[in-house]
Amino acid sequence: MLVVVLVLSGTAAFAQASGDNEWRPKVDFTLDWASRYIDKGEVVNPDSVGQADLSLSLKGFYVGVWTCVDFTDVYGYHNDPEEWNYYVGYEYKFTDVPAVESLTIDLGWTYSDYPRANSLDTQELHLGVQLEDILLAPKVVVTWDYEDDIWCVEAGISHELPLEFISENLVFGAALDLVWGNTRWNGGLSKGHDAYKNALASAVLITDLKYKFTENVSFGPFMIAAWALDHDIREKFQASDINNNSNFVWGFRLNMEF
Repeated sequence: MLVVVLVLSGTAAFAQASGDNEWRPKVDFTLDWASRYIDKGEVVNPDSVGQADLSLSLKGFYVGVWTCVDFTDVYGYHNDPEEWNYYVGYEYKFTDVPAVESLTIDLGWTYSDYPRANSLDTQELHLGVQLEDILLAPKVVVTWDYEDDIWCVEAGISHELPLEFISENLVFGAALDLVWGNTRWNGGLSKGHDAYKNALASAVLITDLKYKFTENVSFGPFMIAAWALDHDIREKFQASDINNNSNFVWGFRLNMEF
């Protein structure tokens, strides 16, 4: 991946020098420190983690890798990555769409690799649709783990508000997602669990405050709050050692785009 980054970065520099921005690839790097690892409202790791995401995109096509490192060795990883996600996809934005102005469609594939728990490795497809020019930019993302027939649907809204009265470089963002899952998403592979049903599982609120040092580099804190919505999902979380009715995560995020 680093070799690809270097090659495409060189291509980007050449494209910029030649004035051909049409073929200039985009590099996006995000580095997080989080008090917990949470995924769609459910805590996966109860202790602090580091998470990094590196992606390259060109002409709508993208490829990337995401990883999570356990800092506290709660699962005995000794500061090694506990999960790797490799993904590829294509995103296309339709413009001049009647009534909504624009519509963005994202289709991608992800392979999740768990180095010390190979039985958990999964492959999934996702299809996302977002109306970026509509108020609160509504979106819907459907994810399908086709190996275990696990379905998940996220419906969300988001908004960014520049805090120019404090600083012209300060931006506050907020997003709210509702997460619906099928029987295997909510209850696992065991049919005997009460949560083994199709249900609206959780609501996830994400807020962040970022300071833009430059047009391409930002840093700031974030917070994630999640609530179990279904009664049986709440009971499932209460019975867990690392989940509760309400799950909260806080952390810091560094983002760089080139």
